[in-house]
Amino acid sequence: MNYFLWNQTKCITSEQICLGQSSLPLAHEDVCLMQPKISPAYEISAFITESSDNRACALSSGPLFLREPKRFLRTSRLSSFPPTSTIVSVEQTVQFDTNKNIFVHRYDKSWYCNRGILILFENNQTIKCLCPPSYFGAYCQWQNQRISLTFQLIYRTTTFVMPVYQVIIMLIDEQRQITSYHEQIMYVPKRDCATKFNIYLLYPHQPKHVSTNYSIHIDIFDKITLKYWASWHLSIPFQFLPVNRIAAQLFIPNIQQSESCSLPCGNHGRCIRYINKNFLYFCQCDQGYSGLLCDIEQNCSCSSDSFCHTSSICICPINKYGPKCYLKHSICQSSTNPCENNGLCVPVDDRIDLNKFTCLCKESFYGIKCENTKNRIDIEFNEEIFGRASAVFIHYITAFENSKHQRTTILKKIKYDENIITLLVTQPFHILIVELFNQNYYLIVLREKFIESEHIQTKLTSKQRCVYIHKLLNTTFQFYSRLNRIKYYPLLCRQHQQLMCFYDENYMCICDLDRFSNCFTFDHSITYDCQSYSGCKNDGQCFQDNITCPSVSVCVCPDCYYGTKCQFSTRGFVLSLDYILGYHIKPNVSFFRQPLIVKMSVALTTVMFIFGSLNGILSIATFRMKKTRDVGCGFYLLVSSWISIFIVIVMIIKFWQLVLSQMAVLTNRSLLIFNCLLLDMILQVLLTSNDWLDGCVSAERVFTVIKNVNFNKSKSKQIAKWITLNIILLTLITHLHVPIHRHLIDDIDTDEQRTWCLIQYSSSINIFNSFITLFHFLIPFIINLISILCIIILISRSHLTLHPRLTFKEHLHLQFKQHKHHLIASCTLALLVLPRLSMSFIGGCMKSPHNSWLYLFAYFIPFLPSMVTFIVFVLPSKTYRDEFNTTIKRINRRLRTH
Repeated sequence: MNYFLWNQTKCITSEQICLGQSSLPLAHEDVCLMQPKISPAYEISAFITESSDNRACALSSGPLFLREPKRFLRTSRLSSFPPTSTIVSVEQTVQFDTNKNIFVHRYDKSWYCNRGILILFENNQTIKCLCPPSYFGAYCQWQNQRISLTFQLIYRTTTFVMPVYQVIIMLIDEQRQITSYHEQIMYVPKRDCATKFNIYLLYPHQPKHVSTNYSIHIDIFDKITLKYWASWHLSIPFQFLPVNRIAAQLFIPNIQQSESCSLPCGNHGRCIRYINKNFLYFCQCDQGYSGLLCDIEQNCSCSSDSFCHTSSICICPINKYGPKCYLKHSICQSSTNPCENNGLCVPVDDRIDLNKFTCLCKESFYGIKCENTKNRIDIEFNEEIFGRASAVFIHYITAFENSKHQRTTILKKIKYDENIITLLVTQPFHILIVELFNQNYYLIVLREKFIESEHIQTKLTSKQRCVYIHKLLNTTFQFYSRLNRIKYYPLLCRQHQQLMCFYDENYMCICDLDRFSNCFTFDHSITYDCQSYSGCKNDGQCFQDNITCPSVSVCVCPDCYYGTKCQFSTRGFVLSLDYILGYHIKPNVSFFRQPLIVKMSVALTTVMFIFGSLNGILSIATFRMKKTRDVGCGFYLLVSSWISIFIVIVMIIKFWQLVLSQMAVLTNRSLLIFNCLLLDMILQVLLTSNDWLDGCVSAERVFTVIKNVNFNKSKSKQIAKWITLNIILLTLITHLHVPIHRHLIDDIDTDEQRTWCLIQYSSSINIFNSFITLFHFLIPFIINLISILCIIILISRSHLTLHPRLTFKEHLHLQFKQHKHHLIASCTLALLVLPRLSMSFIGGCMKSPHNSWLYLFAYFIPFLPSMVTFIVFVLPSKTYRDEFNTTIKRINRRLRTH
């Protein structure tokens, strides 16, 4: 048998210890797993292992005894990293009320009331029985026909919120008439997590009508705003039984139910789907109305500041109670609010206590009355370490003197394009470790003693990375068993002076001030299915903040997906400005603090707006002259010039609408919906129409060459007007599917709330959209290209008859040189439109910092053809250029006369 004891610089064999050859007493802690403890009695830490069996030999100042090595973390000599701040908030202590009054009632003749409670009245001469809901009769001897309902409410959120809900449980018949028995429960997720509620619902008749089938209808309202939130429907499986026992888990949705359905609910109700039934609907009535179709007017005697659910059910505001909500809580009034730091005071159910309350604290505070400030930790990092990680795990390790350490793990999402994450901490901790998804660990904070309300600012560097044990040990040690290998761990911190931490399959080790290995057990396995209740879509990974009583569920999305549930995709729609620039714009942040790409986009759109407006004005000034419009080409170019003006106007509106809405400056819902549905469609229609008009100009020139002197100019203008109208109608009709499939969606993504304008196509509509995109690009491009080639060939043939001395090839070459500017212009316009086409069929992601600039330029480049009408068509043509000069001279004369 061979044991080892590590004593600062040497190992002592267990035989020496057991035979008394060493005078060094053994302490209670493990040396390879624990740090040394220097005391006046000269105790040292020791870790003893054996190679043959599981026994350990240890000596103390007393006789020989067997001792199990302890497996918990010690904080002495752990050091403080980063150094503690000299300015720390005043320490605050949390007051706990430990006084508990227990009342024990004893009654003589308690057997008299069977299942009830005996009460005395009329000078204690008369005996009565107070029966529970499940029994009735003079002696509580008869059992009620009833529904025994046990349910648990489950609420998962993706952000720090403080909701309070009012739950109304009702027994309804086949006509949805509510019986006289109902129950109301106030549910606070922060307080009532994992609570199971047990209630009885009695049938309205004793005995129950056999011909009537009943069911359970549950409504939930926001207690603070009194707004309807959602509904559940529970079927009663065995209607013939006198008692039915039903158990259910009810998941509260994150957002208010607003799904439309087909029931005709009239002017005083709206059709709502039960959230636990896919194809079951009902009419949710407004105040003062009831019935299957909300067509029955009812009298309501509830207080004016409450919600009248039915004539007999009132939903009270948070500071009132009673059947009609006229009674005020003595606690939680605005003048007597016991909660500090703007905490929300929620009174306890009036049936339990009138003076007890719960404080729901703001994110930065905690305590019974929100009196304590949470510790704040700001961690700065660089992209080289985190890469494109969208979230990290934060491990808090807390050490206890006489028990195993405690570990708490949370998932923290990283805001897009930011390099600082902020943590707000309430529970005491000694070690904070950041973990990336590829099991890279970084030691961030060490504290021998937890300091309340401390603000820690630190930076994550590569030096803080915890190294895997196989990278520190040579191959010989790697093949040792775990127990034989672990005794060499103290050497590692001394051999590698810059090492801060390391880990193996079972332990995480911290190098303390004395360069000893302070190790503790660490489970590296993390599940991502939220205990099989994952709501994440598209292969998103789900993580909960607590296993036993989770309140926050976070979805980490794969590439090209985003949203609280990874329900939104950016594939195939990267050339929408919402998808390219949306995540770069910071909500609730001033423009001067926005990222560089946003500021550059502002400069780019401003320059394009000025240049496009100038081009449109000059082109309109040219083609409004009668001589330029004596044929159809002039009319096409005049309409194209006006469209160019509209394009730059709509483009600048679209850009600033996106910026202001994402910055939370523009919040008008109607305006946002209008912009979402129409602006992108209008831009597509205008850009496509301009491409078609350019093709019509080229086709018109071909007919001019073919007809030559027989070309009918007046007919050409009439045809141009008819074709222009049809082009606009064609592009408009073929893009009608765009606003139909656009939706304005609110998305709360961890720490920020955004409003997205999204396109959601089905597979068939997506195929149709791809076809339309190709059609509107290829046909005008082919018309342009073929028209230029036809013009060159036709003119070459006509010149061949007039000048037969030159060959056709030589004439063709001359015409190419003469009309090459038309050919170059057509090809250039097509190439400028090409990025819009190519990017439409290339998969991309909105949250893609490496490709954002590429997508942004691909979005803006297709606007250029509409902004160069004057350069492409006016400047190369002598006729158009002369008319433009004439227009300028007229304007100068008018200015001089004025």
